[in-house]
Amino acid sequence: MIAILYMSVQRVKLTKSFIDQLALVPAIYRDSELIGFAVRVNSSYKTYIVEKKVLGKSVRSTLGLHGNITLAQARELAREKLLQMSQGINPNDEKKKKVSDEDDRLAIEKLKPTMKEAFDNYLSIRDLKSRTISDYTIVIEKYLSDWKSVKLDDVSRRMIQDKHFELSKNSKAQANLAMRVFRAVYNFSLEHYLDYNDKPLLSAYNPVKTLSARKAWNKIKRRKSHINEEQLPDWVRAIFQYEDRGQHFETNRDFLLTIILTGLRREACESLSWEDIDLKYGFITSIDPKNGEPRRLPMGDFLFELMKKRRKYIQSTWVFPSTKSKLGHIVNISKVRSKINELCEIQFTFYDLRRTFGSIAESLDYGHYTIKRLLNHKKDDDTNVTAGYIQDSDNRLREAMNEIENIVLQGYKKEYIHKFKSQ
Repeated sequence: MIAILYMSVQRVKLTKSFIDQLALVPAIYRDSELIGFAVRVNSSYKTYIVEKKVLGKSVRSTLGLHGNITLAQARELAREKLLQMSQGINPNDEKKKKVSDEDDRLAIEKLKPTMKEAFDNYLSIRDLKSRTISDYTIVIEKYLSDWKSVKLDDVSRRMIQDKHFELSKNSKAQANLAMRVFRAVYNFSLEHYLDYNDKPLLSAYNPVKTLSARKAWNKIKRRKSHINEEQLPDWVRAIFQYEDRGQHFETNRDFLLTIILTGLRREACESLSWEDIDLKYGFITSIDPKNGEPRRLPMGDFLFELMKKRRKYIQSTWVFPSTKSKLGHIVNISKVRSKINELCEIQFTFYDLRRTFGSIAESLDYGHYTIKRLLNHKKDDDTNVTAGYIQDSDNRLREAMNEIENIVLQGYKKEYIHKFKSQ
């Protein structure tokens, strides 16, 4: 290290022009007006400083570089520092504390997760259904991809407002979903990212709250659509004419037919195992993923033969297996659904198939409790005495399931039952 010796110069009136013309020769020029204020010159730059004894010890403190701050700003800072020094406060100690505080701040900033890091941690700890994981991942990768490397705490209310507005232009439902996913990840991270003192690294205020405060959430009308009776022939024709080379044994076709002939939710139908299929007596059992209620229904003649046909050729645990899925069974075959949409020119969702089953079931001339069992609706209050005496026989339910098959499949029913039996 080379020591630089500074020549002390008598006091002068410090002006900008005077300082500008100073040669870069080590020296200290003390102000004649503000005692303790000075300019220090070295071989590379000029620095504003203050000098004063603090508790009997000489202290020198740097204010800033000439050119980075003005002379007027330096004088103002000098007055503040000199006042502190006259009160026994060493500005260098304050500076050290600020440096230390800044180091702590930077260390804490490093601990704060990016949105992608928080999301990955969220998935690893939370026990989520495979469908939920899939939906949430799409949100992060497609709708919030530009936030993946952003610190979670840096996502502002304004960013939330702008993103929600932007996404709403294409899909109000997706815009709401994206914000719900972010909200869930943020709330999770509040308790899972803590500093050295066990305090949350993130602000307690979830920025998504701004949408509620501004009443900006999109109002989504619940879909009530289904495939009506006039559309059914075209839809069924498209189903049986569809050639799916990506799946063996007409898996995708049979899956769609199973939903519309049972009213199963997509997730429940996807995860059907052969343990759920009674091929001796013709029953199908599932657990409703929404209400957790078991659902045991007799199969209609067509579905019974379809399941027996599939069992002949499928060795998998799953009724609708898939080699592409990590779960072993098909998951959200939306591409297939889109192709059938094109074939029949009828736009439908998986839930529309469930609604179609429900609509047909409710149109049948059966009692109130039979319909409830078909749709797996919760039973009436136990205080309803009449309900306790009414039992729906399996034969009556099977009769209803066959009527639903007749309405949906029409002429295809007998034709394909014959094919299934001959295979």
